[in-house]
Amino acid sequence: MLSSPALAQSTSAPETIEEVVVTGSRVITSGENSPTPLTVVSAEQLLQTTPTNVADALRKLPVVSNSNSVASVNNSGANNVGNFINLRGFGAIRTLVLFDGKRLTPSTSTGLIDTNVIPEMLLERVDVVTGGASAVYGSDAVTGVVNYVIDKRFTGLKLQAQAGVSDYGDGESWRAGAAWGAEVLEGRGHLLVSYEHFDQDGIDTKLGRKNGRLVYTQQGAGTASNPFTLVANTRSTFGSFGGLILPGFLYGLPNSPLTDMQFAGDGATLVPFVHGTPTGSFGAESGGDGFYNSISALTAALETDRAFSRFDYELTDDIKAYVQASWARSENSNTVLNYSIYPGTAVISPTNPYLSPAIQAQLGGVPFAIGRYYDDLPGYRTAAVTRNIQGTIGLQGRFGDAFDWDVFYSHGWSKARVSSIGNVNTGRLAAALDAVNVGGTIQCRVNTGPYAGCFPYNPFVSGREASAAINYVRGTTSFDLTNKLDNVGAAVTGTPFETWAGPVKVALSGEYRRLSLRNVSNAQPSEHPDCTGVQFCNPFLPLWLSNTTADADARQSVKEGAFEAVVPLLRDAPYARSLDLNGAVRYTHYSTSGGVTTWKVGGDWQVNDILSFRATRSRDIRAPNLNELFAPETASLTGFTDIHTTNTAVTRLFTRSNPDLKPEVAKTLTAGMVIKPAPRLSLSIDYYRINIANAIASVGGADVATQKACEDSGGAADVCAFYVRPFPFSDTSVTNFPTAVIAQVQNIASHKIEGVDTEINYWAPLANGTLTLRGLLSYQPKFELSRFGTTIDNAGVAGQQAAGGVPKWRATLFASYRTDYWGVDVQHRWRASLKQSGDPTLVFDTPEVPSVGFTDLTLTAHPGGDRNRTLFLSVQNVFNKDAPVYINPSWAATPGFFYPVAGDDDVIGRYFTAGARLSF
Repeated sequence: MLSSPALAQSTSAPETIEEVVVTGSRVITSGENSPTPLTVVSAEQLLQTTPTNVADALRKLPVVSNSNSVASVNNSGANNVGNFINLRGFGAIRTLVLFDGKRLTPSTSTGLIDTNVIPEMLLERVDVVTGGASAVYGSDAVTGVVNYVIDKRFTGLKLQAQAGVSDYGDGESWRAGAAWGAEVLEGRGHLLVSYEHFDQDGIDTKLGRKNGRLVYTQQGAGTASNPFTLVANTRSTFGSFGGLILPGFLYGLPNSPLTDMQFAGDGATLVPFVHGTPTGSFGAESGGDGFYNSISALTAALETDRAFSRFDYELTDDIKAYVQASWARSENSNTVLNYSIYPGTAVISPTNPYLSPAIQAQLGGVPFAIGRYYDDLPGYRTAAVTRNIQGTIGLQGRFGDAFDWDVFYSHGWSKARVSSIGNVNTGRLAAALDAVNVGGTIQCRVNTGPYAGCFPYNPFVSGREASAAINYVRGTTSFDLTNKLDNVGAAVTGTPFETWAGPVKVALSGEYRRLSLRNVSNAQPSEHPDCTGVQFCNPFLPLWLSNTTADADARQSVKEGAFEAVVPLLRDAPYARSLDLNGAVRYTHYSTSGGVTTWKVGGDWQVNDILSFRATRSRDIRAPNLNELFAPETASLTGFTDIHTTNTAVTRLFTRSNPDLKPEVAKTLTAGMVIKPAPRLSLSIDYYRINIANAIASVGGADVATQKACEDSGGAADVCAFYVRPFPFSDTSVTNFPTAVIAQVQNIASHKIEGVDTEINYWAPLANGTLTLRGLLSYQPKFELSRFGTTIDNAGVAGQQAAGGVPKWRATLFASYRTDYWGVDVQHRWRASLKQSGDPTLVFDTPEVPSVGFTDLTLTAHPGGDRNRTLFLSVQNVFNKDAPVYINPSWAATPGFFYPVAGDDDVIGRYFTAGARLSF
C-alpha cells in the first residue's frame, strides 16, 4: 500500500510536507521506511468524490469491506446504523479507530467507534494501517488502524456548504461547516475551532427501488432435492394485511373450521386466502395474499453536529502545553417493519363481540390464532441519539537534542439513547383483544391493575379505525447506554546512540485506561405479562415483543507498557541504500482477563532509489469488550430457518455474554515491495496473512454450522441446548419449531485471512494542469472460519453485514485533472462476482452474484483562478447502476425486510451533491 504521505496529495502536484511520525509506529518518521503497509489519503481527496462524510468515502477503498454506514441498507431490527470501519471484512471490532493517535470513547456496547462523532472540518488526512499494530497501540489493532489526523497548524478561515438529493427525489441532505485557526499570544500559542452540521433524510421505503419492489428471498432447504432458489414477490403465509386465520396446530390450538380464511376489512366478511406459488419452504410463497414488509426503510435518517477546539502554547522553547476538546451529537432513525398482530402472540375468542353472529356460529366455539399486518399505520421504528464528549490535556517537550517526550490525560464520555418506537406490549395486546359485550357496550374483560384504562381492540378493521386500541397496545421502550474512558499515557522517543549505519531510534511508552459501561433500560427481557383474568394470555411471552435489553454495569482497567526500536543495519552499501530493523513489544494487563504480551518485528530494505522491500511478523490481540464479558441477557425477534423441522418462521433470540472469555490472539505476517521505476510513478505490492486461533464468536442463533453440529450428533451435542423446542429432538414436524434460540459468545472459532494489496500512483503535468492517476487493488483469496471441526471459506462469497464474506477482487481507481480554473475527478470502484455461500454442503439453484462497478464524478470550478474559492458538483453512481440481486437464505422468513444486495453495493442510485468551499 501507499508508503509516503507525499503521494497522498493526488489532487495536485506534490508539495513539501513536514516530517511526521507515521501511524503504526512511534519512531518511524517517513512512510517510505515503514515495514508495515500504510495507506494515506488526504481529506480533500476523500470528500472530493464522496462529499457526505469521510467514513462513506473510506468504505469505497478496497481494504474496507462490510462496514456499516448510514447509507447502508436497513438490514437489522436493532438500531445499529452508524459509520463503523471494517478492514478486510474481518469485523469492525478488530479495527482500531484513533483520533490524532489517541483512543476514542466507544459509541456502542460492543466497543465500536461511530465515526460520525469525529470532527472533519480540520481533518488533514486519514492513515490506514493494514497490518497488525497491537504492539504499538494495544488491543483491537488486529487488522489494522484507522487514524484521523487533524491539521494542527491551520491558520485562516474556511467555510463550506452543500446540498444533495437522489435521482429519485429522495434522500435529501445538506451540510454546512466552518473552521478557524490563528496564531495568538505573540505567536507562542495556536488556536483552532470548528463546527459542522450534516443532515440527511432517510429513504423511508425499499419499494422506491426496483430490487426492493420485487421482494426477493431465497427459499428452500439447501439440499439437492430442495435447493435454495431465488424467489421474487415473496409472501409469508403466517399473516395477511386483512387478518389471516392460522392453522391452530402451529400454536397448540384446535384447528379452526375457518382456517385459511381472511378478513376483508371487518368482522363480518371472510374471504378465502389466495395462495401463491410454492417455494420449497413452509410458510413462504411467491405471490398471493400473504404479508411482506411494505414500509421497511431503505436507509436511515442521520443528523450530526460536531464541534472541535484546540489550544497549544509554548511554555518554553522546549515545552509545549495543549488542550483540546470535541463535542458531537448524532441522531438517526429508521422504520424497521410493519406494525402487526404477530403470529403466535394473539388468540381470538370465538365469541369476540367484533365478530358477526354468523362467523361466531361458523367457528363452533373454537378459538383461533390470527396473523394481521397493517400497511396503513406507521411501522415499528428504532431511533438513537448519541452524544460524545472528548477532552485531552497534555505536555510535549524535548530533553536536549536527543529525546522528545509527551504526557497526556484524556477523558471521554458517550451516551446513547436507543428507542424502539411502536413496540408491542403483549400483556396489553392480550387484554385489549379479550373484548366482551357488557350491556351493549364493548369493553375489555379486565380493566383493573396493569390494564386499567384498557381499550378494546377490533383486529378486523383498518388500523385507522382501531387506532385508539393500537395506541394503547404500542409503546416506546428504550435504554440509555453510557460509556466512559479515562486514559493517561506517557511516551519518550529519541536517539540514544548511533551505529555505523545511522541513529538508533527508540520509544518507551505506558498507558493506564479505565473503561466503564452502564446500561439503564425501561424494559427488561425477563419481564412477562400479567395474565390474571385475561383470556388467551400467554404468560411465557416477553412483556415487550422486540429488542429489549437488560440493565448492565461493568468496568475494566488496563495497564500497559511498550518499547519500540528502529535499528539501522546498513546505509549506502552496495545493494542496500538502507536496511533497518524495527521491533516492538507490549505487555498489557486487563483486570477482566489477565496479562498478555504482544510483539512485532519487521524490516525495511531499500535496495536503491527504485526498489525496496518490507516485512513484519507480529502477535496481536483483541481483548473481549465489556459487553461480551458482562452484558445481561437480551431478547429480540428473529427470522429463523430451522434445519431440523425444515420450517421458516420467526422466533425469539436470547443473546448471552460470557465472563470467562480470553483475549483473541492473532499471528500476522506482511511482506511487500515498493517500486519507483520512473519519476512520479510508484507501485507497491503487499502480501498479508492473519490467523486467529481462539476467535470470539457467537454460538447458536440462526448459525447453520451450529445447527449442523447439533443435527450430526443426533441431539446429543452441547450446542443443542441453544435450541428450545416444545417437543423431544426426535420430533421433526413443523410443530417442533424452536420457541427460542440462544446465542452466546465463546472463544470457539478460528479465523484465517490471506491476500495481496496493490497500489499504483502516477502524476504528471499536462497542458495547463496536472493529471493524477491512482489505483488500489485488493485480492483476498482466503477468508476462513472454522468451528466444530468444519471450515468454511467465505472468500468471494456474498455477504450483508454479519452474514460474512468478502469479494476476492476489489478495486478503486481515481483519475483527476486539475487546472487553476477547473477540475475533474473520477472514481470507479469495482468488485468481482460472488458465490452464494462458502458452505460446500449447501445446494443453490441461484447463480452467482455478478461483478459490478460504480462510478462517481466530481466537477470543480475556481472562479477567477482562485484555488481558495471552489464550486463543485458531485454525482455518485453517475450511471445509476442497479446492484445485482443477492439475499441471504437465513432471512427467508421476513420478506421485504432485507434489501437484496451484497454488503457494500450501492442501494441509493444516482445522487447529486452541489456546494461551495471558501478559504480566507
